[in-house]
Amino acid sequence: MSIFSYFRRKAPAETRRSDWQLRPNDGQGPYTKYFRQFVPRKVDSAFMEILREAIPIVDAAINRLVSLDGHISVKGDNDKLVDEVKDWFYNIPVNDIQKGVQAFHQNHTSEAFEQGFALGEFVTNKRRNDIVGLRVGDSKYIKFKRSDSGLDILQKDGALGITPSDNRDKEHPDYRLLNQNNLMYFSIHNENQNPYGTPLMRSCEFVSQILVTIQNATKNVWERFGDPSFSIVYKTSKRDGNDHAARTKQITQEFDTAIRAKKQGQSADFIRAIDANSEIEIQVIGHDGQVLEMEVPARHVLEQIVAKTGLPPWMLGLHWSTTERLSNAESEMILSDVATRQSAKMPLFYNLTRTMLRLRGRTWKPGDWWLEWAGVNLHDIVSQAQARFLNAQADMYYLTNASEAGIDIDISDLAIGKKGAKTKKKEIHEHKHTTGCKELHRSFPWPELDDVEKEFTERLQSDWKDLQIKIKGLLGLEMPKGAKAPEDEPVITIPPETRALIMSALSTWVGIYSLDNTDSPINTYYGRSCSLGYLRAAQMSGGGQPLLNILKNREIFEKLKKEGFKLVKNRATKAIVNEILPEMEAYVLAGSNPVEVARRLETLFDKQNGNWERLVNSEMSMAAEETKGEEWGERGIKELDFVPAPDACPLCISLAGTYAIKKCPLPVRDTHPRCRCSRRPAESETI
Repeated sequence: MSIFSYFRRKAPAETRRSDWQLRPNDGQGPYTKYFRQFVPRKVDSAFMEILREAIPIVDAAINRLVSLDGHISVKGDNDKLVDEVKDWFYNIPVNDIQKGVQAFHQNHTSEAFEQGFALGEFVTNKRRNDIVGLRVGDSKYIKFKRSDSGLDILQKDGALGITPSDNRDKEHPDYRLLNQNNLMYFSIHNENQNPYGTPLMRSCEFVSQILVTIQNATKNVWERFGDPSFSIVYKTSKRDGNDHAARTKQITQEFDTAIRAKKQGQSADFIRAIDANSEIEIQVIGHDGQVLEMEVPARHVLEQIVAKTGLPPWMLGLHWSTTERLSNAESEMILSDVATRQSAKMPLFYNLTRTMLRLRGRTWKPGDWWLEWAGVNLHDIVSQAQARFLNAQADMYYLTNASEAGIDIDISDLAIGKKGAKTKKKEIHEHKHTTGCKELHRSFPWPELDDVEKEFTERLQSDWKDLQIKIKGLLGLEMPKGAKAPEDEPVITIPPETRALIMSALSTWVGIYSLDNTDSPINTYYGRSCSLGYLRAAQMSGGGQPLLNILKNREIFEKLKKEGFKLVKNRATKAIVNEILPEMEAYVLAGSNPVEVARRLETLFDKQNGNWERLVNSEMSMAAEETKGEEWGERGIKELDFVPAPDACPLCISLAGTYAIKKCPLPVRDTHPRCRCSRRPAESETI
């Protein structure tokens, strides 16, 4: 007996033994081994690729950012050259089986967001007279190395995408030096002189590991409930005998049969006859375990990842509550980031296009072609929706009044609408609408103003013809009739002194219309139009002499003259500097003969004649209509009717109605060039 009155017995040896086992820790599921390779302050390109695969929201963010950067469109004044560039843009092979510059842009940008930088190349044909392919390299196999000659770019053997040279690097024998002349490099968030850039998800490695751990734990918990493990304990008595192994095997087989039957959709019962002192206990392992709350910790981690992408949660499918004002602010920030990236990438595509054209032997002048980013603009979408609503309002207004007037209207003609108006029920829509026709007839005949427009147009065109003849003489294009220039060599040149003489001739032409010139046609024709406006306004409001004239309302007249001279001067300067001179210089480079150049020069000058007619018709009508409004205001008239022309466009038709005098649309200024619509005092005014 022991001191404390109880016996201490030794347990059998087999019951004293304690066994333990090591289980593999796969806290991140199939991505565990990759997260174990993560080392802080070290950027692993392969790990960045795994991160994108392990976390769907990262992949979605990169794809969304690529989409937001938009696509490149080709614009320009030279239709033939623009069509050629577009055809190349759409059909250039990319990588193995893709086509189009947009495919290259998507691959290139996606790689840059994932790895921090992207490297592409253009491939020329054997004759080196065209670009026949674009490729995007795998950034994981690219190295940068500083040398005496600058920054060398190396590619590992066997990597796809970039064409390596035969020049192997001494320090890295499995890498070859790349030819940088045909490479296209783009990176994001460069730090100092680090050419590798900064991956979008850098600094998210640790929080990403937490998120994947939460997701893997959730998977394990629900697998426990979906396919639970059972614990079967069979307590025996002496009457059961000692063959426990055989009995355990039998119970296991019967239980397995019952479980399989359940999975196959059959009813199965586990029935066993046992001794009164025996007992079978069946339990689900972990049935009393607590399911941890997931949403709060997962969102805390996701917020950090989403913040790194720079995208609002709603753009990634996360429906976290937000206000409309906050959404607008987020959209502004996104558009700013997109514009910044587009500006950084534009030189790549501009130089690529320019290289292609030069290899093909093409020449061009400023304005012949340019590239633009066509991106997604959420504000434009909202504005378009509002515009469609206003268009519908204008169409309904027009249809209602046309129906009351007994006019048959083709609904397909209604395309443009603007602000509504306080309508008149009668006489507003007396004029049938001619689809696709220019406005040739005024709301009310005005032959005196038509004569002013005709004279001013003829004066401009005559002076413009004189300038054409002078420039042809300076270029040496005046040849005897029937003479043929040699076609096998260039005979036209534009030395600096000739260009200077052409610009001097232009200055002389502009000087004729200068306001400093007392005989300027601007003074004459704008003065006549304004005077006609005062006279017509007096006639339409009760007769008698006008209360105003040019001397009494000098400010309006001076403003109209100044704007008119600016238009004439700018039109002439742009025509010479932006169209005629560059095209002549292009003919010099191409070695064209004088006959061909003279023919083209005449076409360019004739094209401008149409612009002079449109300018005069617009300016004279607007000047007359503006002075009409000034006269009516002086007479105390409060409301005006906007009356569309007989062949008015849908925009002008939608503006028909009664307005306060200061808000009544002014033809041309508030409608379109060469507008023939008019205004008159409303019926409510005392005449």
